[in-house]
Amino acid sequence: MTYEEALAYTTGLLKFGVRLGLERLRALLQRVGDPHTAFQAVHVAGTNGKGSTTAFIATALREAGYRTGSYFSPHLFDYRERIQINGVPISPEAFARQIERLRPVAEALAQDGRYGPTTEFELVTAAAFCHFAEEKVEVAVLEVGLGGRLDATNVIPPPLVAVITSIGLDHQEVLGPTLGQIAREKAGILKPGVPLVTGVDQAEALEAIQAVAHQQGCPVYRVAPAGEGAYAGYGLDGEGLWLRLPGLELRGLRPGLRGRFQQANAAVAATALHLLASRGLEVPEAALRRGLEKTWLPGRFQVLRLQHPPRILVLDVAHNQDGARALAEALEQAFPAQKKLFVVGMKANHDPAHFLPPLKDQVERIWIAPPRTSPRPPDELVRVARALGLRVEAAPSVPQALQQALGQADPHQPVVLTGSFLTVGELPEPYRRLALKP
Repeated sequence: MTYEEALAYTTGLLKFGVRLGLERLRALLQRVGDPHTAFQAVHVAGTNGKGSTTAFIATALREAGYRTGSYFSPHLFDYRERIQINGVPISPEAFARQIERLRPVAEALAQDGRYGPTTEFELVTAAAFCHFAEEKVEVAVLEVGLGGRLDATNVIPPPLVAVITSIGLDHQEVLGPTLGQIAREKAGILKPGVPLVTGVDQAEALEAIQAVAHQQGCPVYRVAPAGEGAYAGYGLDGEGLWLRLPGLELRGLRPGLRGRFQQANAAVAATALHLLASRGLEVPEAALRRGLEKTWLPGRFQVLRLQHPPRILVLDVAHNQDGARALAEALEQAFPAQKKLFVVGMKANHDPAHFLPPLKDQVERIWIAPPRTSPRPPDELVRVARALGLRVEAAPSVPQALQQALGQADPHQPVVLTGSFLTVGELPEPYRRLALKP
C-alpha cells in the first residue's frame, strides 16, 4: 500500500460511528496487541488551546530527553502532522504500513454486528498508537479530537496527567448547548486518581469539571491570571511570562507561540509539566524553559512577513466565538489602532453569527471564501458581515480571496486568514513554504 492509497482509504471512512462508544476501537487495538498500553501519556482536552498546549508539553518533554510522541487533531497542511515523534511527522512509508496493518482488522470488525464500521478518527488514532509503540516512545501527549468522554483517544489507560485547557461554546450539536454540558463531556477524560490541570474559569464549566473530578477522586489544579485563589498564577512583566506555583516561581518565560491567549496555554502546560515530577517524570526547569521557547505550531497567530511585494500575512485557525475574541485581542496588541483586511471561510458546523462580531472593530474589509471541504454557505457569512456594517465581498476560493486581499493591502496593513483549520490549510504557495518554517 502506498501513502496515497493509505490516505485515500483513511479519509474515505465514516467521520462518525454508527454506534457511539469506545468498544469498537478497544476491539481493534486488542487484535493488534494493545499498542496504547506501551507508553505513558498526558491527555489534553479543551475547546480552544488544546493543540498549542499539547505542543508546549511535548516540546518540553523532548527537551528533557524523553522520546516523545504527540498526537494532534486536526492537521493543518499535511495529514502526517497528526502523528509525530520528537517533533517529526510520521513518514509516508510508516503511515502506509500502519494503515495496511490495521485495514483487514477494521474490515473484519465492520462485518461483526457488535461493532460496525471503524471511523476515520478511530483508524488514525490506532495508527498513532501503533507507531508510538513500534518506535518505543516513552511518553505521548495526546490531543483530544472532539469532546473527551467518547473521543477515540480516551481508550488509553490512566495517563500521568490530564489537562482541560478551556471551555467555550463549540460543537454544541454533539457536546450539548451549555458550558456545563460541554465541560462534563470534556471531563470524561478523567480517570480515577489522575491529577487534572485546567485553565477553565467560568463558574458553570468549572463546577461541572470539579463534580466529575470529585467522583473520580482526581485532584484539580487550577491555573489563573495572577493566581486568583488558584493552584498556579501567571502574568506578564518586563522580563516576560511569570508563573507562580507552590514552592516555585518562574520568571522570564518566553513562549514560542504569540498572543496573550498563548500565555495562558503556556502556563497550563508548565503547571502540567511541574506536576509530572510527582508522577515519576522529571522535567528540569531548564528543559521547561527551552521547551516553551522552542514550541512552534503553524497557524496559531502566525505572522508572516512577505517580500516582493512586502506584505504582512497573519494566519490563525480560530473558528468559534472565544477564538475570535482571542484573535481580536492579539491583533490589537500586535497592530494597535489599525484596521485589517480579512479573508474568512468557515466549516459547516461553525456559526458566523458568533465568530464575526468579536472581530468587527478590527475589520476594514472582508472577503468571504468557502473552504473546499464542508463549507458554511458563503452567502450566510456575507449576510452576517453586512448586518455588522462591514464592507464585504465573496470570492470563489480561498486562494483567490487571499490574492485579492493581498493585492489591496498596503505594506503595513495586515491581511488575516482565519475562520477554520480548513481555510488556513488552503494557504497557497509560496506562502505555505514560509508558514512551515519555524
